[in-house]
Amino acid sequence: PAGQSNDEIAPYGEIGYFDFKEGGGQPDVRVTWYSGGIRPARPDALPKGEELPRRGVLFVGDKGMIVCGSAGGDAVIRPESRAAEFRNPGARIPRSNGHHRDWIDAIKGGPRPSSHFEYGAALTEITLLGVAALRLGKRIEWDSESMSITNNVEGWERVIHGEYRKGWELV
Repeated sequence: PAGQSNDEIAPYGEIGYFDFKEGGGQPDVRVTWYSGGIRPARPDALPKGEELPRRGVLFVGDKGMIVCGSAGGDAVIRPESRAAEFRNPGARIPRSNGHHRDWIDAIKGGPRPSSHFEYGAALTEITLLGVAALRLGKRIEWDSESMSITNNVEGWERVIHGEYRKGWELV
């Protein structure tokens, strides 16, 4: 990650790189996270006069890109020539009625929410690893099975597991 951090405050902004190894029939992928007002370079496929949303997701491929506004905004394919070729494959994942409604419906015996705890835990693990890399100031390699950093990064145990005052330890 780019940026400065310390034990007291987070940086104004950072760029984080998350590399996921192939698995489940999917190839390696790199996710780049921008925060704190830092933004990606303006993509060439973006038409003149059109800007990236302040918050959202940008998928960049070899032949174009997809831009989605925050909170599940509509996907826009660029360049427009690629959008004209697109054929909608149809819904494959049921639409959410919103986190609160899904939660209440699940409590009442309905279907499992799309953002169930296991899903949320995996997303939280990824974001907290970004924070850990910032705090350590180094690239980290994570083994989620053993919940440990596998490359030699001094001090990682303190950042991941914390330090507790005598009498306040977790057992």
